[in-house]
Amino acid sequence: MDAAEIKKTCVGLDIFSAKNRLLSMFPQLSENDIEITYQESNYRRFIVTDCKIQKDGKIMFFATSNNAIRYLPSIFQENDFLSRYLMIFQHLYNDISIKIDNINELFRPMHCPSDFLQILANWLGINVELLGSEESKRLFLQYAIPLFKLRGTILGLKIYVYILTGIVPEIIEDFVPYSRLDIMDNTNISSGIFNREGDASVFTVSFPVERSYFNDNLIKRLSLLLQQEKPVNTDCYICFKKKKVKPRKKVTINKNTAIGNTLTF
Repeated sequence: MDAAEIKKTCVGLDIFSAKNRLLSMFPQLSENDIEITYQESNYRRFIVTDCKIQKDGKIMFFATSNNAIRYLPSIFQENDFLSRYLMIFQHLYNDISIKIDNINELFRPMHCPSDFLQILANWLGINVELLGSEESKRLFLQYAIPLFKLRGTILGLKIYVYILTGIVPEIIEDFVPYSRLDIMDNTNISSGIFNREGDASVFTVSFPVERSYFNDNLIKRLSLLLQQEKPVNTDCYICFKKKKVKPRKKVTINKNTAIGNTLTF
């Protein structure tokens, strides 16, 4: 962490915004790693005026604040000891005030603290663990309400998949990317598997990249997401761009070819 970079990023912001920006820049930090020292000022309260990195690695914010001594008679307002003593209680009051002043930010997925994302997801009935990174979770929750209107549609499914993978797939209706397999003869089953080309309740999500582009964990989450978001009466398949196969070199053997331990041409 660079002190100059932190100062450039946080100074001038309110404490709530500065803390969130710092935590997003340095995910290894927690709220316990950020301390605040309030300094009496006539400027708008809770604005970060300076910051520094302490020896123990914690970040110290210096922020503007009111002082309760200004509500006392003027004879007490110049008392330095009383001023510093009342700032102790002002610190406690400020912590509560910041939470109340910014309570609306808790309901904004792009600005709320990371640990509140799961609460928002629970309210909306969304399994955010399928989405992977924190950025994907925030983006998904940000557009959750308008996306609910598109559930069960091709456009809605494409948006869901794009948020998860970063790739817009092609969705092909009435298509199965596999050949037919018949099971019969001595078995008790006589049916065609994957022979669903004419069935309107089948669709394929086709990606313009090879299977190796996705890791196994992403494939698992993608499968669960499609299972969760596809229409109930449909079957869904996933396919990828076929890997290019290097053509084999053709060898022609004729009457002029000498055959021994090796072939010569």
